[in-house]
Amino acid sequence: MDVNSLLVIVAILAAAYYVKNYVFAPAPAPVKKVVKQNSYEAKRANPKFYTAEEVSVHNKETDLWLIIDGKVYDVTPYVDKHMGGMAIMNNAGKDSSKGFHGDQHPVKVQQILDEFYIGELKQ
Repeated sequence: MDVNSLLVIVAILAAAYYVKNYVFAPAPAPVKKVVKQNSYEAKRANPKFYTAEEVSVHNKETDLWLIIDGKVYDVTPYVDKHMGGMAIMNNAGKDSSKGFHGDQHPVKVQQILDEFYIGELKQ
């Protein structure tokens, strides 16, 4: 077999490999947008419900839940970061709606609060 014939055979095999693996390859599966299970949106879609009594036992610096506008938040990880210091403890385990809606909280605080949402207050 001469060199030209060998080159033609190699070129045909290379072309066949390319066609098989790139032209007829299955399309990649579409990427689905995944909502993190602990995200605000996911929790709001299927909320847990807590009574005021259940929330009331979470009233310590190391275990702090608040009720704000009928929503329940576990703000334990935020206690040390609270700009108002230990004022966050004033309504620990209770309804903090009135204190939350003061001038001391800019609009972005609601976005921060959403990270700590755990459910709804059962009436």
